[in-house]
Amino acid sequence: MSKTPNSEIIGARLLNDRQRDTLAITTVANGIFTLEAKQLALKEVYFLEIKGKSTRRGTSGLDWTEYVPVFFEKPGAALSLSQRSFDHPGSISKTEFSIAGDSDEQQLLNRWQHALNRRQADMEEKMVHYVLGMSGSEKVAAVAEKDTAVDVTHRFIQQRKPLVASLFLAYASNTHRKYVDDYAALYDTVSVAAKRTKYGIDLRQRLDRISAPVEQLKPTQLAAVDPGLQRLAWDDFDTCKYLLLSFWNSMDKRAHTVVKQVEDKASELAQRETAVIHLSMDSKLSQWKKMSQSLNLQHNYKLRNEAQQPLVDRLYMTELPRMVLIQPGGKVIDADVSLDGLVKRLERL
Repeated sequence: MSKTPNSEIIGARLLNDRQRDTLAITTVANGIFTLEAKQLALKEVYFLEIKGKSTRRGTSGLDWTEYVPVFFEKPGAALSLSQRSFDHPGSISKTEFSIAGDSDEQQLLNRWQHALNRRQADMEEKMVHYVLGMSGSEKVAAVAEKDTAVDVTHRFIQQRKPLVASLFLAYASNTHRKYVDDYAALYDTVSVAAKRTKYGIDLRQRLDRISAPVEQLKPTQLAAVDPGLQRLAWDDFDTCKYLLLSFWNSMDKRAHTVVKQVEDKASELAQRETAVIHLSMDSKLSQWKKMSQSLNLQHNYKLRNEAQQPLVDRLYMTELPRMVLIQPGGKVIDADVSLDGLVKRLERL
């Protein structure tokens, strides 16, 4: 329920925790509305999507959208939308929305969303400077993303608040393998009741999948093609002792740095009978060819789309880049290789 007049608000609807499915929608009059949703699951997070159009000087006519996390804790609960001024140069709505309430669950979600909003506003402000025509290195600095949304969310997870909302943040994130110790510590912190929620069950399953050993990965099951559409002939690498499979996505610019670092070690690894094979997880062939061309990768391939999901399921391939060390016969030596110290490890094998 919203009782505060706001002439910029033109629409509101309730979304599920993935912000995909519409669960309820309502009409808005001068920012005032009541939204009713039936049969919502308890102890879950939803998002109130608020759409508006700016009437302010400098941004008049621009559309804006804000997402407000909602923790549904009690059946029949009447929740109120709170608004406060957010006079940030990067904000179009100039308003910070949140759900009023004193529960620890809702307060954690409010703080998390506010942190994301501030980060996004900072980025928007920098983009404005970029569009206005700054020069050279200043342009690059203006749009550099030093603190990602993932970083913001992870800092809240690291707080290890024993709340269902904390488990939701883990559910909404995609860095379980990278920060597996933090996620496991969070799981151990929450109550038995919290572990039985949708988000507690999901986190437990993810942790189990990460810890499950992978002993075999047959190269012949990884159908891939090179930029000329020639199939990857795995038997060409039978003379190698090891294969370092470098999985990545060309649209992730940060992955380019890692992939280039791996490629720079290819010659040194070859002296230890190890071939580096880059396998892109892109969905579009043209996109991969364009984005990877400048990297000059010796063994550069794109996994066929139909081969990607089985690989994701088998290796829990939710985070890229990812390196896997195998033998040509398929024996997995390390399902999550760290480039640091790899050469010395190969010497010990």
